[in-house]
Amino acid sequence: MSAKSKISYLGDRYTHTYAAAEKFSHGEAELVGYHTIYSSIEAALRGECDYAVAPIENSCGGSVTDTLDALRALPLYVREETVLHVPQHLISVAGATADGIKTIYSHPQALAQCDGYLRLRFPQTETIAVSSTAEALSLATDPGKAAIARAPAEGQEIIEREVEDVKNNSTRFVLLGREPSESGDKCSVVFETPNTPGALNRALALFGDRGLNMTKIESRPHRSELGRYVFFVDFECGDGPLTEVLGELAGRTSAMKYLGRYSRV
Repeated sequence: MSAKSKISYLGDRYTHTYAAAEKFSHGEAELVGYHTIYSSIEAALRGECDYAVAPIENSCGGSVTDTLDALRALPLYVREETVLHVPQHLISVAGATADGIKTIYSHPQALAQCDGYLRLRFPQTETIAVSSTAEALSLATDPGKAAIARAPAEGQEIIEREVEDVKNNSTRFVLLGREPSESGDKCSVVFETPNTPGALNRALALFGDRGLNMTKIESRPHRSELGRYVFFVDFECGDGPLTEVLGELAGRTSAMKYLGRYSRV
């Protein structure tokens, strides 16, 4: 990645996605923040940025559906992945106390990661989901308002540290680009099968038949009609060619999209 490259990400320098973008860039690329996950991904598609960084899965909150839906819909590929420990802090203006907080803002994923804490510590407090933890920080403007985020902005301070429910809380981030990578030991695909008995079984049996370990499988609504689904699969592909595997999978499914081959950094 060159110093002239641009990487889009969600929010601003206070978000976890910014920290992931820094890791992918190795300090060489220009990082450009966007208001939502989808808009940051679209920036790479339009050519405003060379790459996009997006969260795709959290160990507590599960998959980030905005990223999955964008991968299915847009002609972009996963080029690298990384996993970051993501502590969440309760943040407000300097001098605020937890007892005075009436409203807490954060991204839906961060709220999910702190659900138990919020129910026990703030059972009567209003929680409001916003587009990013950066937006949450911008709304925490007085002692009655707080955000759950990675780090405080200027004029703010951490009221309570590491409020996530599970202390090894981690998020997997992906680097997306317009061209696929030609190397890597992991692969992602999304496919649909006919709505007939055993169709999904036959598709998934391919991975076991070829000795390929699936590391994740998830269904998402097709959106065209109720009861119709697509299936996202991540699998370990080693360093061998993928042409035969992908060709056979296409033959066992009614539609299949290759999402990329990649390594972890």
